[in-house]
Amino acid sequence: VMALTRLGPNQAINLASNVTGTLPTANGGTGATSFTAGITVAEMWRLTSNKTSSGDITANLARETASGYGSINHGMTESSGIFTFPSTGIWLVRFTACFEEGTGGDDQARFGIMYTANNSSYSYYARGFSGMTDPPNEFAQTENIEYMFDITDTSNHKIKFNLSDMNTDNRLLGNSSDNRLTGFTFIRLGDT
Repeated sequence: VMALTRLGPNQAINLASNVTGTLPTANGGTGATSFTAGITVAEMWRLTSNKTSSGDITANLARETASGYGSINHGMTESSGIFTFPSTGIWLVRFTACFEEGTGGDDQARFGIMYTANNSSYSYYARGFSGMTDPPNEFAQTENIEYMFDITDTSNHKIKFNLSDMNTDNRLLGNSSDNRLTGFTFIRLGDT
């Protein structure tokens, strides 16, 4: 039988520490022999210059470095727009797209997070849409999409970001020093 400790009003449990030993399951049996509590990886990337056409986002991607930025054990890597996860686990991926839409009619754009389980064939796992018909002036708007991925093989499970149906006078806004525009967030929520 395990002793319980009652916490006072100003006491806390450090959930960032590792819990080890045989952990009980709900039915009284034994479960995992180790468990890491808390988020173990969290980081942000940004688009460093505008993209004006449909297709995969393959260039102008950089890890966030602005003053005041905080991360936890960053480790995502990127090559030609393909992102590789540093470890297995359940990962939350967010695509924040900031579009500037021109004065032409039927301005629109679709954006998505694409995933592969074989390091080759990609499919959409999350898609978003931005659009407005005949705006009087140029304007910008920000949209978010996200998906939780179960990454069990870091060599084959990868993601990339994509634009489609971009009209001629639209832009996905990027900036080399300002993350208020288009950005990408990766958070490892826990073990797979």
